Amino acid sequence: MRDSDTPTPQERALGRELRNARIEASFGLRELGRWVGVEPALLSSWELGEEVPTLEDVAGVLGALGVVGEKKTRIMELARDLAGTSWIMPGSQANTAHYALVAGHERNAESVTVWAPLEIPELLQTPDYARLVFGPSLWDSEILEQVVENRLNRKRILFGAEAVETQLFIGTEALRNDLGDAELMLRQLRYLIEIAATVNIRLAPSEAVTAGAFSWYRQRDTTDVVYFPHERAGVFLSGREAAPYVGTIERLAESALSLEDSLDCLSAAADRFEEEVKAQRQANEAGLTNLLTGEDPAG
Repeated sequence: MRDSDTPTPQERALGRELRNARIEASFGLRELGRWVGVEPALLSSWELGEEVPTLEDVAGVLGALGVVGEKKTRIMELARDLAGTSWIMPGSQANTAHYALVAGHERNAESVTVWAPLEIPELLQTPDYARLVFGPSLWDSEILEQVVENRLNRKRILFGAEAVETQLFIGTEALRNDLGDAELMLRQLRYLIEIAATVNIRLAPSEAVTAGAFSWYRQRDTTDVVYFPHERAGVFLSGREAAPYVGTIERLAESALSLEDSLDCLSAAADRFEEEVKAQRQANEAGLTNLLTGEDPAG
């Protein structure tokens, strides 16, 4: 809801963008309203700048109109600026609008810094790891696979022509086998070791800073945005509210291992998981042999 009866230039600009996108997609107000579950009169007020839609509303409209790429990023950035210095995006990244907002910030960033104290960062997760950490909160297998695919697509900012400057800090607690699957952890760590030559990965004590997991985006317009992922919502801070996290990142950099020492630590952890996997396989083989020969392992 707007605070004034007169639309600001930014509000009028967002309204024009939404109206132009609707016309280009050959949608009427009533038809679009049915798609997104919004009254045509409210859609019209958004287009006129009389009322300001939420970020979720804008993402829903753009999704219904099929707006993608740079145009979608531009409109979402305009909507984000109007939303203020902080906002909450409901739902997990299984929510299309939530995912689009995260991916849009990554694509529009000139640099990205990630702190993941307890889990492997989303941008570095293997498909099996992503399924295991996200699966318990998402039982629909089709949606889960879409979330995993989206997570893999986001890796474009790490490699190739679309790569941006990144530094990823992983907490030492993330190397523990809290998932209960040594083989999965071994594959995950081997992947990190494989890409460590091209991706800036550093390990830091999980208690190095009090902040939970977050991603810090320096946008191309030099705006800072910090994103906090949660199971049922995502929290975004920008401008002055994001500024203190520059100091948090500096403390992480001071407490983290060097790139070389981090790689050595990852290799040592992978070796431990490899031994655990071998021991488990030997135990399984011994149990199978006992079963086939009729021997009682307890005897």
